[in-house]
Amino acid sequence: MALPKKLKNFALFGDGESWIGEIPSVTLPTVTKKVEEYRAGGMHGPVEIDLGHEKLELGIKAGGLKTQLITMLGGQAVGANVFRFAGAYQEDASGIVSAVEVIARGRVTEWNPNEAKAGDDNEHDFKVALSYYKVTVDGAELLEIDVPGMVFKTGGVDVYSAIRFAIGMGVSL
Repeated sequence: MALPKKLKNFALFGDGESWIGEIPSVTLPTVTKKVEEYRAGGMHGPVEIDLGHEKLELGIKAGGLKTQLITMLGGQAVGANVFRFAGAYQEDASGIVSAVEVIARGRVTEWNPNEAKAGDDNEHDFKVALSYYKVTVDGAELLEIDVPGMVFKTGGVDVYSAIRFAIGMGVSL
């Protein structure tokens, strides 16, 4: 019998610095394909045309005041900061642990210090607009999105290489 792999623990790193023990939760980006419905003569129903993807965003919840994240609000480049999520997902039936690594580049766009109340826990929420997102599981690259580079790879296949080549953005891979 198979059971789903569940996140047992994780670590988050920002610009190469370990934030172990400081980050209670991370909201990994939702990847949503941008599609448009299309129907023309000779078709008995509509199809959805792939037009890329929606904006990618990373959410970080800090356990309290995290000055490094606050100063990241000053990032000027689209990929100003690098974040690394390392997760251990375990399947209970077998006990096998899968290593999940997420590499994300972007810039912090929002800081919400939430309610400050003496004697209560005070978590700070941050949002990061991403320009790069890569997911690797047990060494296998599942997804890589490089927005400025117009790269979209799934399972190691770069689905935009022919489009990049057609518009003069380099050699087809």
